Amino acid sequence: MKLKIREAILLVCALAALGTIPVFLSKDNPIEVSVPVLDAAKLAAKEAKAQKEAEESAAQAAMRRMVSCSVNEDCIIVDKDPCGCLVGPEGVTAINAAYTLDFNKFQSSLVTKACPEGAPSTERECSPSAQAVCQDNVCRISY
Repeated sequence: MKLKIREAILLVCALAALGTIPVFLSKDNPIEVSVPVLDAAKLAAKEAKAQKEAEESAAQAAMRRMVSCSVNEDCIIVDKDPCGCLVGPEGVTAINAAYTLDFNKFQSSLVTKACPEGAPSTERECSPSAQAVCQDNVCRISY
């Protein structure tokens, strides 16, 4: 008996599905879909933008790896600006000593510039008491 009820329900559903076909076929006007047109210039610009974003994210990941640490001895202070402390405390940073060569390669892309004349800054990160420490698994400068 259950089998006959199930078959009857399936038959009603099939007839309902077949009954809706004329509704869909009775449309006089086709449904319009707008598809954006991509020419070669737009496509090349989009690919260049995606590649630039990928390079930036890879550089950020490399920088995060360079500043990761587990103990204070892992960290050293390096010049992130070619002029170092001559431009003030923002001219130095702390990195993991194991990534010194990678940091130098990363910094080699910087354009050399004329450094300001005078004595190097001795405030905050450039002070004689400044030292690289590992805080929350990230190298930082403590002063």
